Amino acid sequence: MTTLSPAARRVFCFRTRLHSLFGVLLVISMAALPARGQTPAASPQEAFPSLRIGASGGMVFRESGMPGWSPGADGRLTIDTPYAGGRLRLDTAYRAWTGSSEILAIVDRDGGTGQVSPPDVQTIDILAGWGLSNAPDAPIFLEAGLLLGNRFMLFDLPHGTAARFESEMLAGPWIRVGRIAGPVRLFGEVRALRVLTNPRWDTIGLSGGIAVEFATPGWIRWILR
Repeated sequence: MTTLSPAARRVFCFRTRLHSLFGVLLVISMAALPARGQTPAASPQEAFPSLRIGASGGMVFRESGMPGWSPGADGRLTIDTPYAGGRLRLDTAYRAWTGSSEILAIVDRDGGTGQVSPPDVQTIDILAGWGLSNAPDAPIFLEAGLLLGNRFMLFDLPHGTAARFESEMLAGPWIRVGRIAGPVRLFGEVRALRVLTNPRWDTIGLSGGIAVEFATPGWIRWILR
């Protein structure tokens, strides 16, 4: 029988609570918003009237499923626009993970076992989603929704190694709150993501940043339509 390392045991203790937090955050993200009927849908002529571009940085404060890696800070770029009564969102994030020097027991996809010291890994998340927002003219804004996408992982392994590059689907809810000052928005965001690895890789993170909103140029609106 495989004996878990101390780091693995500590992460395992958080795992049940992370699953609960993941579900609670999803419920809150929907309950905290106005009902769909309270948000007027944009007409075809009003589709994509503005773009909002935001940049932020964040940290993971809860992680489960990958005990051999420690997350660093991330950098994010977000673009969103009004669409179908809510906001259509595109999101990308970069993060570096530091591999532990501790030897871990690994079970591969074929059921075999082995021992390995996990290498450093760089991840890029590409996500798309949709969410709801409170009144656009409110000084304090609240937004929440769901994201779906892919995590691309580049491991610090020799070139030509079969497992050097991997990608997996991921999804999760987010909540963003902030203050509006003209076209500028200062915001904080909490996000729960589940990567569909085996075992599941769950993270909950906090981030803060700034976004600027401006009228969509005509050529971009033509492309989006």
